[in-house]
Amino acid sequence: MLAKVHTAAVLGLKGEIVEVEVDTSRGLPSFTIVGLPDTAVQESRERVQAAIKNAGFIFPRQKVTVNLAPADLRKEGPAYDLPIALGVLAASDQIDPSWLENALAVGELSLDGSLRHVRGVLPMAVLARDESLGRILLPEIDAAEATLVEGLEVIAVSSLIALVNHLSGVLPIAPAPHRKPGRTANPDGVDFNAVHGQENVKCALEVAAVGGYNV
Repeated sequence: MLAKVHTAAVLGLKGEIVEVEVDTSRGLPSFTIVGLPDTAVQESRERVQAAIKNAGFIFPRQKVTVNLAPADLRKEGPAYDLPIALGVLAASDQIDPSWLENALAVGELSLDGSLRHVRGVLPMAVLARDESLGRILLPEIDAAEATLVEGLEVIAVSSLIALVNHLSGVLPIAPAPHRKPGRTANPDGVDFNAVHGQENVKCALEVAAVGGYNV
């Protein structure tokens, strides 16, 4: 069975949609991730398997293939854990694939199935809204950042099982209330914390700002 889940990659201050395709088929049990993943994404295989089992689900004893599309875009970091886990559960018929429609999922999984902080949530939330996905599913700790984006339903969860219970209607989670930036917030809604890499460029801009130099 094939399942698809939307997530995002962050390029500078912008997000780009990544489609997580998960296929289960007959064959010797294996778990393969393709689509230009870095080491952290490759390591998600261990986190996802442990999180699914410790959350009370069954990791399929089949050939599991995960494709992160587009394949020519470098995938970095652990934020793909949650969408991969949801894709595995949907592909193995443990959750309804329709529950994941019109949603963007992001989050790092602990081995016990709880969700950890990820970077770049704000541009991901903006992307979800701009792509008319309607919902973003993410860790509780990152909810405040996502609620700055109007026109998007923010579902903040503590764990994989809590998210499945929400999606199934067993224990619904109320969307996080939206908030407006404070007076001291960056009026553009972004800062250097959302930029991956580019350390030399960020350092140059910081020096220019401190010294009042032109850029």
